[in-house]
Amino acid sequence: MAAPTGSLLCFARGNDRGWEAICVDFDIAVQGGSFDAVRTLLDEAIASYVADAMEETSDVRARLLARRAPWHVRLALTARLIAFNLFRGRRGDVRASFPLACPA
Repeated sequence: MAAPTGSLLCFARGNDRGWEAICVDFDIAVQGGSFDAVRTLLDEAIASYVADAMEETSDVRARLLARRAPWHVRLALTARLIAFNLFRGRRGDVRASFPLACPA
C-alpha cells in the first residue's frame, strides 16, 4: 500500500489558555499554545506517523494508514463546529476545521 495523498481533515479548538487539534483521518491529536503552534505540531506528527507507517510490513502499514478516529468522534467534532458557527460559541473560544496536506 502506498502512502495516502490528498488532504486530511483536521479540527482545532482553543482560547487564550491553550489549543488542541486532531486529525480525524489518522486519529492523531496535539496540544499547543496557539492555533499556529497546533497546526505545525499536527503537521509534524502526521508526517512522522506516515513515515513510520511506511517502514512497516505491508499488512501493518495498511492498518496504520487506514486508521481513523471513531465515527462518533468525527460526528461530535462536526456537530460542535456547526453549532459553534451557528451560535458563535463562548466568548474567547475558537473552533476551526482545516485540511492538511498528507505527506506522501
